[in-house]
Amino acid sequence: MNLGIDLGNTLAKFYLFDGEKIILQRKVNYSSFESSTDALISENSDISAIIYADVKGMASRILEKYSNDIKVIPVNSSMHLPFTNLYKRGSTLGNDRIVLVAAASKSYPKSNVLVIDMGTCITYDFIDKQNVYQGGAISPGFVMRYKALNHFTANLPIVEYKTPENPQSKNTHGCIQSGVYFAILDEIKARIEYYKKNYESLTVILTGGDANKLPKTLKNSIFANSNFIADGLLHLLKLNIDS
Repeated sequence: MNLGIDLGNTLAKFYLFDGEKIILQRKVNYSSFESSTDALISENSDISAIIYADVKGMASRILEKYSNDIKVIPVNSSMHLPFTNLYKRGSTLGNDRIVLVAAASKSYPKSNVLVIDMGTCITYDFIDKQNVYQGGAISPGFVMRYKALNHFTANLPIVEYKTPENPQSKNTHGCIQSGVYFAILDEIKARIEYYKKNYESLTVILTGGDANKLPKTLKNSIFANSNFIADGLLHLLKLNIDS
């Protein structure tokens, strides 16, 4: 068995693989990452390799203690990648984005693919049908926008997510919820439209924890895949297990 770990900006996610199959998924807060890792490895003594993508930079110290018995593979731009990377400073491309592009390369070969990851940030990553990663974009996600409106103003409150019925509201909480929601929705629609105009036969993948906040009318026209990052971790592991 193999273990994939995705350490994002908010949560740590574990994926235990038996061959191609995910047999266990687990999400934990960062405060319990080390204890959860220890417990998972203790419960599954036949783990032969661990691959991890870490945007926080905290995993290497914790996983180092297992490196004598288990192959530990950090995701980075210098590993063997299944695509050509045109990012001008390849080392600055986020590990999570590398994993998503690797998944796109494997799952949709010879296709123009836009991957939209709805997390703490919203990332857009595009790989063309020649298997060349052309870059993308990063923008704030739902919670980050809520916090920014509160932090940079004198009177706007922090609000909880709620799907607005329309772009107009008659109270401050509703205006914030509406403003953030429809700004994100319009942004995503415009980004998809841009790539459709510039690249034929576009495939759009939607993933990430906040993907379920988008309306079904949008998701019906694209592919939602909650385990896309797990697919990318496993693909990268197989490509780098012997290096």
